[in-house]
Amino acid sequence: MEEMGMTNEQYKGMLLDELEDWQEVLELAKEAGNEKVIQKAEKQIDKINEKLKF
Repeated sequence: MEEMGMTNEQYKGMLLDELEDWQEVLELAKEAGNEKVIQKAEKQIDKINEKLKF
């Protein structure tokens, strides 16, 4: 039995969902003034944007 992998569209959709979540975390962190969380969220957003460049 063959295993089916994700299509590029599915992968991109998953990344976009993740990006949206991290952008929400970033906004909440900014409202709370939590620098550690702001830095983490920005780092994750940058990573996801790199992955979306295909």
